[in-house]
Amino acid sequence: MINSIIQTVIENKEFLEKSLEKSIKNNEISMFSRDLRKVFDEAGRKTIVGILETVDKIIFENQKRKLEYETKDFRKRTIITEYGNIEYTRRYYRNKQTKEYVYLADEKLGIEKNERITKDVESKIIEFAHDMSYSKAGKKVVNEEIISPTTVMKKVRKEELKVELKDEEKRNVKRLYIEADEDHVSERGNKIGMPKLIYVHEGNYVKGNRHNLKNVHYIGCLGKNSEDLWLEVAEYIDKRYDVNEIERVYIGGDGASWIKEGLNWIEKSKFVLDKFHLLKYVNQATVDFPQYRSKIWYNINMYDPVSLENIFKEIIRNTKDEKRKEKVEESLKYIRNQWEGIEIYETEGKYLKGCSAEGHISHIYADRMSSRPRTWCDDGIDKMSKLRVFVSNGGKIYEELIKRKKINTKLKKYDKVIARNIKIGVEETKTCTFEIEKTGMHSNIRKILSKIMYG
Repeated sequence: MINSIIQTVIENKEFLEKSLEKSIKNNEISMFSRDLRKVFDEAGRKTIVGILETVDKIIFENQKRKLEYETKDFRKRTIITEYGNIEYTRRYYRNKQTKEYVYLADEKLGIEKNERITKDVESKIIEFAHDMSYSKAGKKVVNEEIISPTTVMKKVRKEELKVELKDEEKRNVKRLYIEADEDHVSERGNKIGMPKLIYVHEGNYVKGNRHNLKNVHYIGCLGKNSEDLWLEVAEYIDKRYDVNEIERVYIGGDGASWIKEGLNWIEKSKFVLDKFHLLKYVNQATVDFPQYRSKIWYNINMYDPVSLENIFKEIIRNTKDEKRKEKVEESLKYIRNQWEGIEIYETEGKYLKGCSAEGHISHIYADRMSSRPRTWCDDGIDKMSKLRVFVSNGGKIYEELIKRKKINTKLKKYDKVIARNIKIGVEETKTCTFEIEKTGMHSNIRKILSKIMYG
């Protein structure tokens, strides 16, 4: 069992010595590192098989088990671990009372029915899929094992990952900031999926050359409607902050109706237009008449909607092309509809440092879903959106998977006897380590190094 590690090293003694000699001669330690990894992967596979079969044997010999379960069969099983694919044999039992069939060793060690991948490998699959295609993730997770893109996809879509807020003292802030935007992701059938992203923070601060958001928390997905998303935002604020201390909540974005929906859900909130989108529409209106651009900005900065509208009307009169005229009218309509989000800069501008929603959409969603030519389905967009949000909120995938596992408490009665036998196996490794000394492996490595260095 545990001895398998040391025994495997002994069996590969000559291989490792030759590998080290080659590595030193070529001035490249990575050669030895790669070969050492192969040996330890082999040792890891043998050790895990040994533990699985040892636990099975311990349960089989236990008197309590004999009273409750009868042995029906021996069956093989394969499973992918971090060390590679392993095959082991365990017993199949039937409960004498309920007639239920079960693999007790599998249940005791948390290997679920029909599961072909251990939880540590599953977490790595999801971690890699967070940053790269399903195909690339499947090739990178385990050395010399390829996990199919379909399996990777199923693992990502199977888990509904969400950071659970811990109970802690509510924070006191005078002003809170909410920013929102959506990505545009290609779907099958020339459709476009638009996963939404909302994030709450306490303002930004400068660290080095970077602007960072203070205590930022992300919420987002494709599947929920706007009301459900804003309800989740409201619940987060209520749980994390003393709402009585909040004087103002600023909701920033491009002015889409679903973003302004937040004004109905968040108390003391005001909409703030993201100036990036305002710039876009000013430029759109002045493509043919750039000389009007400075005049438009002057009146925007003077918060003078009447003079601003007169300038737009002048541009419309001078525009001959009907399609261009429609674009100018579209820009004017947009600025009219968002005027409150512009005007707030006049009264509360000292508290407003700009909106970074475009950058967050790019970092959290677009980098994985829309910046490269890929085609998604609704479920894929939704699950990947939630995964990206989960990781951005500091979520730990492996810890979350383990936390969700169902533990068969009926098998706890075997804990002490299993622990006792495992301890005996560990004690036996002390005898096995002596075998390494007898092989002279340590002295042989010294000889190799001396020969190379001194000739």
